Amino acid sequence: YHDLKFMRENSTSEDLQRRLPKARIVKAFNLIAAPSLEAAAWSASPVQASVFYATDDKAAGEVTRSLIGDAGFKPVNAGDLKGARQLEQIGVFLHHVAENEYAGDADLVRLGLAVIEASPGPIARERVV
Repeated sequence: YHDLKFMRENSTSEDLQRRLPKARIVKAFNLIAAPSLEAAAWSASPVQASVFYATDDKAAGEVTRSLIGDAGFKPVNAGDLKGARQLEQIGVFLHHVAENEYAGDADLVRLGLAVIEASPGPIARERVV
């Protein structure tokens, strides 16, 4: 969905949970372009890309966290399933940036790599050290 009104009050993940109340829903991997998933297997970058996930189910979240790590990414817990709203909004924003700066969604991998390669500023470097 790119329906901003819907996205203020819902997420596709929450909608799916309402439709399938017994299902164990986790929102994950929506902010990584598909080509970046393949690149993670061979990338020699010292920076590990983060994958955010959100869920109301603690056990499903632990499984997802493990899968994200096994795929070569850094898992980041974004909280309960309501957090999927912001993850989906960020996804739409990234599509807009790709369209306006990187010649469209077909080149989303360049946007992803640009984010991964960004260097922290002096304040962030002080916090990391």
